Amino acid sequence: MPESQILLPNQKIEELFITIDLNLPQDTNELSRVEETINKLKTKVAFICDGNITDDLHEDVYEEVVVALDKVGKLSEPAFGVEDEIENIYTLKYPHNPAFAKLIWYAHYEEVQHPYSLLKNRCFRMLEMLDDAYQKKFKRTPPNWEI
Repeated sequence: MPESQILLPNQKIEELFITIDLNLPQDTNELSRVEETINKLKTKVAFICDGNITDDLHEDVYEEVVVALDKVGKLSEPAFGVEDEIENIYTLKYPHNPAFAKLIWYAHYEEVQHPYSLLKNRCFRMLEMLDDAYQKKFKRTPPNWEI
């Protein structure tokens, strides 16, 4: 592939990823368990947001979501550590086309982060839903907002 390569029509950027061993832990099983927990929490949150919210329920389920979010965050830490490595590989591969190198390394890094980002986003959405439901019902901010 020439150094001045550009993305061709109908070509997926993933086709240009360089195969590299990032030495990331195999956490698929743990991530699946957290995803199951998050899916169960989504059911709880939906029930609570359907007019069943109380101070205690808001606080308890909010804490459960934060624990799940923390677990996903801890699982994602090794993936955060490979950003520089991925960037360096593509920067060296395409030294005369830094914009193209950045496009590919960023997409590659996003792919590494994707399973974690997806679960984190689900958790953040549930926290927002809980807070919105609380404010809608009680016309005030939740107690856990006080610092």
